[in-house]
Amino acid sequence: MKKILAILIAVVSIAAVVGCASEPKPAPGGVNPPAPTVKAYPPQILEHKGTAFGRDYPKWMDAALDGPKAVEKLGDYANKFIVVVQEDGGDLTGVQLAASRLNAQTTIAQLVSTRVKDTFAGAQVGDKDKIETYMERCVKSASEAKFSGFGMESEWWVKLQTFTPEGKPDRQIYRVIQIWGIDKDTLKKQIDGILKGEAASEPKTPEKQRAMDMVQQSFFEGF
Repeated sequence: MKKILAILIAVVSIAAVVGCASEPKPAPGGVNPPAPTVKAYPPQILEHKGTAFGRDYPKWMDAALDGPKAVEKLGDYANKFIVVVQEDGGDLTGVQLAASRLNAQTTIAQLVSTRVKDTFAGAQVGDKDKIETYMERCVKSASEAKFSGFGMESEWWVKLQTFTPEGKPDRQIYRVIQIWGIDKDTLKKQIDGILKGEAASEPKTPEKQRAMDMVQQSFFEGF
């Protein structure tokens, strides 16, 4: 018993020594120095679309920072489904074209397909395994669709000076922000066509049919 007790005491003593050795030594006065802080250098605005005309930012710019739903609450965009597109680059014309031709349709399709997926996830349809293939087909079709009727509602650009982590001037870039809109009824018809079109190719059971009908009905709630 004495031998076991001696071993335990020795183990505890060793652990204490190792623990003390691993602890960082405090600074003089018993206080550890604060961790170094990293200073951020946000981009500096050099010019924007309204600079030459003495115009300030439009109202939708503030709303766009909070997302498309905030833009939709503005009077000019009531009853529209809004998508906010942003693109950066060194040439203004090139950035505008990239945002219009490439980014807009991709962003639109991504937002709609995400909404389709979220609708399926939130729908109270009982056994979701019964409509799994239907969901996958709808999401895929929405992500690949070219929705017609979207148009650019407005655009703004700023020229920015960026900085390195050390605070030195780095690059000058243009940032283009566009808002695209489509009449909600027009978009509803196209999405409804996807939901019903994919449902038509599914093997039917009464329970599965009820689940698909419920998804189609719930999709536009709060739209």
